[in-house]
This record gives sequence, structure tokens and C-alpha cells, in this order.
Amino acid sequence: MANVNRRGFLGATGALVAGQLGAREATAGVGANDTIGIGVVGVGSRGTVLLKNLLQIPGVAIRSVCDIDPAHLEQGLKTVSEAGQKRPEGTAEWQQLLATDGIDVVVAAIPCDLHARLYLDVIAAGKDLYGEKPMCLTPADLDAVVKATRASKQIVQIGHQRRADPRFLETIGQVHGGELGSLVEGRILWSNSWGPLLGWFGQSQRSGDWIVEQAVHNWDVMNWAIRARPVRAVALGRNDLFRDRQAERDVHDYYSGVVEYPGGIFVNIIHSWVAPQKFNEEYTRLIGTKGGIDFNTGTFSYRPDQKKNDRPFGGGELNNTLLALQAFVRSVRARSEPVCTVEHGRDAVLTCLLVRTAVKSQTVATMEQLIS
Repeated sequence: MANVNRRGFLGATGALVAGQLGAREATAGVGANDTIGIGVVGVGSRGTVLLKNLLQIPGVAIRSVCDIDPAHLEQGLKTVSEAGQKRPEGTAEWQQLLATDGIDVVVAAIPCDLHARLYLDVIAAGKDLYGEKPMCLTPADLDAVVKATRASKQIVQIGHQRRADPRFLETIGQVHGGELGSLVEGRILWSNSWGPLLGWFGQSQRSGDWIVEQAVHNWDVMNWAIRARPVRAVALGRNDLFRDRQAERDVHDYYSGVVEYPGGIFVNIIHSWVAPQKFNEEYTRLIGTKGGIDFNTGTFSYRPDQKKNDRPFGGGELNNTLLALQAFVRSVRARSEPVCTVEHGRDAVLTCLLVRTAVKSQTVATMEQLIS
């Protein structure tokens, strides 16, 4: 899973995140001062990042860790005990974790094809959930998780950590206020020199393809900034670049496309795993008639006729994974809407599936056809 952590600057973020939270009906469960019992499902690379960040949050206790890999499981248990908490229960079965006493919340980072099954089980068990992106891999599963969440009283936050990042919260608020003028185009780049990643990441049925697993972050930001999901897409790509390293590999290690949003806004994406080291870069940018924003740096840049200097975000480096988990814990305590809802998670994946459909069909793909 993509690891886009920021480190350092944490000040002045609580109010920003709290401002995104809507009131939600209170339920019996964790009180404002109660310890939150957490079960962590999946402690591979991304799950370990989540676990270490959870251990930095006051008032949470890791009570169970689940992983099918014995080495990962043992390392996860050791990480908790070395942080000064009681060694939690360990299991290879998430159903056993869900039955463990004292579990209020589940935090999950497992292969994408298992998300829907686990997320529905967690909601049915009456636990709150922080579930990694992408939320699910099919329109039917996306709808099922949205329906189950809204029929429950559970807090379900999808792991798009940028929605708790001031660099995005502040700048998207200004975009919505008209800072860029009328929106015209967006630009997304994933230029990865650190791959290819193998295993389940290289199998489209399990990961959703890079078009879903990695680009879902960027499309969530675009949907958020534009306040819509797209209507159609065209794209081309290749999935034969690293077959010599993984025979069953079928993900697109290079593709490029154009996505159209309502109002004639076009977003271009280039996504590559064949970049040399000098070209290793990722960005999400949006441009209007007055200027543009680079969301990753928080920098506004303006057209010459605006006679305004570039304006960078002044907060320094950020650990937005920690910020997202802190926001989730606040939502659990307050029973308030999380910063990234299941609807946000659904629409981000639907955008990815639209692009994937265009790449595979080599024709124009429409959202209407995708969700019909």
C-alpha cells in the first residue's frame, strides 16, 4: 500500500480536522475519557506503520493483533510490548480478534481483495473501523459497505490520510472559495523508481491494479476539490513490463489517461513504475483561470495577470497518517462523522475503476455505464 507519510509538524491541526466533523447520533460505547480497545488486522508494511502511529496516541490500548504470517504477527506483538503496553492477544483469524473482549475498534491494512469481507464483518460485529484504502474493488462491494455503515451506528473511516492533512484541508477550502477562479484542468503524476512491487500487488484481481491501489489517493483529492466524481475517461497503458519478474503479473506498470469531470474540467494522469531515480516524483495539481495549486506542497501559483506571488504552505513536514488516526479516535469518542467517509471511499474507487475500464477497453468509458 502506498506510504505517503509526512513527519514532524503537528501543531494547529486539531481545529482544522475538527472543522470537518459533522454531528452524529451518540451511541453507547467508548466515552470521552475511556480507553479505546483496538484490534489491528494486518501488520505487514502498511499495517506496521498504522500500529506504530496508534501507539503514539494517548488513551488507546492495542488488545489484539491479527496476521496470517507468523513472523509479521510476532513482530506486531513485540512492537506493542516494546512501546510499554501489555502484550496483546495474537491470532491468524480476524473472527477470533472480533470476539476478543475489550475490542471497541478495528484498524485494518490487508490485501485489497479482502477489504469488503473484513469491513462488513467488522461493522456487523458492532465495532468501529479504520480501514485502509482502496475501500473495495467492485461497485457491488462498495455499495454494500456504504449500506452496512449507514444502517449501523458505527464510525467507519477510510484510510485516505490526506483528508486529515492541513496542506489539503486549507488549500481545498480556498479552492472551494474561488482562489483558482473557474477550474479547467488537473494533473496527476505517479513516477515510481522504487519498484516493481511483487506478490499480490502485481495481481490485478487482488490489488485492483495500480490504477486502483495507488492512484486512489489522488482521485480522492480530485473528487474532493472538484466536488464531483467524473463522467468519462479515455486511457491507454501496458501490463507487460515486468513479467520476467512475476509470471502472473497483470497490473499496468504504465498508463496515461484523461478524465472528464462535470463542467468541462479535465484531469490528466501519468502513472509509471519504470521511472529512473531522477524522475521519482508524485504530485496532484489543479489549475483554474486565476492560478493553480500543488496539493502535496500546498503551494499556490498564479497567472501573470493576477500579479500575485507564489504562496507556499508554511507548516513544514507532516505525518498525515498520525493525523488521520488522531482524527479517527476523536470521531470514535465524539460519535461524529469521520474525515473520510464511506461515500468518499466509494467515489474514489469508482473513479479508479472508470480509468481502469478505459485502459482495458481502449475506448471511452463512462461513469453511467460503470455503475448501471
